[in-house]
Amino acid sequence: MASDKNDAEAEKKRARLAAAKALMDKKRAAAAKEAAEQVAARAAAEASAERHAAAASAPPQTQTEDPDVDPLDAFMASTIDPEVRRREEEEAAVKREAMLRRANEIKLARESGKEVKARADAAMLEDIDAETEDRPDECIELPDNKVKLVIGAGGENIKRIQKKSNCRLQVRKKSKDMSIGFGGTDQGGLMRERGGADAAAQPDDVAGVTVFMLFGDADARSVAKRMIHELFDKAADAKVKQRQDEKDYKAKKRERARREYHLRHKKDYDVLGVSLGAPKDECKRAYRKLAVKWHPDKHPAGDGRVAAEAKFKEIQRAFDALMTTDEEQTIEALTAKGQKDAERAAKVSLFLLISVWAVRLTYVVFCLQRS
Repeated sequence: MASDKNDAEAEKKRARLAAAKALMDKKRAAAAKEAAEQVAARAAAEASAERHAAAASAPPQTQTEDPDVDPLDAFMASTIDPEVRRREEEEAAVKREAMLRRANEIKLARESGKEVKARADAAMLEDIDAETEDRPDECIELPDNKVKLVIGAGGENIKRIQKKSNCRLQVRKKSKDMSIGFGGTDQGGLMRERGGADAAAQPDDVAGVTVFMLFGDADARSVAKRMIHELFDKAADAKVKQRQDEKDYKAKKRERARREYHLRHKKDYDVLGVSLGAPKDECKRAYRKLAVKWHPDKHPAGDGRVAAEAKFKEIQRAFDALMTTDEEQTIEALTAKGQKDAERAAKVSLFLLISVWAVRLTYVVFCLQRS
């Protein structure tokens, strides 16, 4: 689609330049013809007056002119042609003076900051643009952030829309972009700096909006607009689904981190006799019961008290391990660690892939040099 668009713009530019050249050639030919007619009329009048004066004052003479030479050709060569050349030289000199004067005006305007009116040639070119530019059957406005979606990767979406709807779509360039299309100059001949005050959008441009021109009958345009809205709806659904998938992925990752935390403390949960991942209140109730049961003061001296004391220390250690650690904070740390590990693994995979292709490319270059 990009190549087709470039070809269309190049063809339009060639048509514009050809029309401008034809217009200027036509004006130049008309001016030259008018000058030649004036010179010829003046020369003919002067020659006629001279002939009448000579005929009145001089006696009749014998005809001595060359019979093979046409009198009109001889008159044109001796009188008209030199006058025409003189007039052309004068017009060329006047044109050079006008160009120098225009250049000085532009220079002074740029130095003083004054505005220079557009030349008459620019107005002619505007008329030519109006004649050569295609007239769209309908124009629709789309947000700038939707333009890439309508065009698609490599122009895939807009090609499909044009093929199925039989309606041609074209993006209308904004006035700011059109004014710098030929060498960075505007119609007045002044240089425009990109991003400066002179590069502001024209009144007919709307900020954040791009105009699409539609060429086709009413049915084709309706189908094209319906397909564009379908693209927008599909993109919105895909975005909602992507967000939901990201949310589910984060929930699963957090659940894995929670499971990993519980597995790390599986022994502590088993010592207290509660299920894996039991809440802290349940762990506290289980700890109180076991602490009362295995407290050393409740057992007589001897091996029984030693065993109870060891059991009580084990219960105390398990309870402290579960109560002193912040479960949520630990889960967040495990989640962040898993994210960093995943990113590190992706970087390692990319590095290995690049290394493999580099080795292959080196081997190919080596083989080509040997051959």
